[in-house]
Amino acid sequence: MGGEQIQPQCPLQILSKKLINPAIPTPHNIRNLKISAIDQFCPPVYLPFIFFYPNFSEKEFPSASKKLEKSLSEILTLFYPLGGRYINDKFSIDCNDDGVEFTETLVQGKLSSVIGRDVDSKQLNHLVPLQFESPASPLVAIQFNIFECGGLAIGFCISHRIVDGFLSTKFIDGWATSCRLGLHKVVQPSFDLPLLFPTREMVPEMKPVPRLVPGLKTVSRTFVFDGLAISTLRKMAEVGKTSRVQLVTAIIWKALIRVSRLRHGEWRPSIICHTMNMRGRTVLPISDDCCGNLFRPVIAKFNPENKCYKVEFHDLVSVIGGAIRNTVADCAKPQSGDDFSSMVIDAWKEAGEEFNKDIDKVDCYGFTSLCRMPIYPDFAWGKPARVTHVQSAVELTMLFDTRDGEGIEAWMSLDENDMNAFQQDSDIMAFTSLVRH
Repeated sequence: MGGEQIQPQCPLQILSKKLINPAIPTPHNIRNLKISAIDQFCPPVYLPFIFFYPNFSEKEFPSASKKLEKSLSEILTLFYPLGGRYINDKFSIDCNDDGVEFTETLVQGKLSSVIGRDVDSKQLNHLVPLQFESPASPLVAIQFNIFECGGLAIGFCISHRIVDGFLSTKFIDGWATSCRLGLHKVVQPSFDLPLLFPTREMVPEMKPVPRLVPGLKTVSRTFVFDGLAISTLRKMAEVGKTSRVQLVTAIIWKALIRVSRLRHGEWRPSIICHTMNMRGRTVLPISDDCCGNLFRPVIAKFNPENKCYKVEFHDLVSVIGGAIRNTVADCAKPQSGDDFSSMVIDAWKEAGEEFNKDIDKVDCYGFTSLCRMPIYPDFAWGKPARVTHVQSAVELTMLFDTRDGEGIEAWMSLDENDMNAFQQDSDIMAFTSLVRH
């Protein structure tokens, strides 16, 4: 498994860089948007995506670029805060229409050389426009990468300060819908979360989840669980109704626990943190199309009973299922926005403490899911052949649907010393593929 590694990143030439402004100026009465109390503890990082479209010819690039720019300008009239700038000391967005960054590049080489699932995504960093935020950074940046031998890769970054994974995919899908069908087909988003969860004067200091390990060097791979593999896992689970995400998380966690045993010579306690989208899981009047960060952690723990313990897949499925049910129940309890904010903040504080204690004795892994979210945008030239992320500095697994909607792709960033053993785990070899396109 694994295949050959690609050569270092392809040389890239910037052809143009501009700011795309909203097609209609934002009205002055909505030009200042306070962030919510939940937004306050989100890190100043970008959520990056890369969308690969291999069937592009040279003559198609100019018209495609113009269509993207026009529809981007239009969609910013609905998602108007994304065309502004974040004001750090005021916990607010200046919706000043400064615009989002749009860069066109020419990339030497073939898109086929970077589209394989066994490509370490740190070698794709050059296809994404921005890595880190600064006070004057745009909240959205796009890079239109033209490969000289044909093919297109759209790099996309959006600020995590003001959006979560759910909203980032809603914005991408809205942009694609506007490009393909027109702005009138896009659902109007809501910006009411700060009214329900007002900014707080004081937010407790949060320890990072996943934790930051000094000197950690990660590598990344994409593992594909197709529909047949998930059907087999469901039969193995020996429990009631289980989601695809629950099954895939459990089999990956089982492999990680076994990798840890190989490395340390004994079974070790293990903790995972999944993120849960809270839209539709609260009694509060929250729109399904609300903009902002509205997610909280789901913590599941594995504690070996003795040195001869045998980790079982169905046990982990049950542990994860129980953690999800408890979290869903917690989300339904708060009757006010203030109580809800406190519940979320307390949950993240507790998760940070769990992840950052006993660092030398307990293994911790982060998971997040974008499954059932529109992650394959069709801008009028078909869905992308691949979607991926760039290199992460923490051990993180991101799950999203395969292109056919039946399976799950697991994008994994893992300690480089553990990745080879993980790839060779018997369950990972049996249920996944790392086949190149």
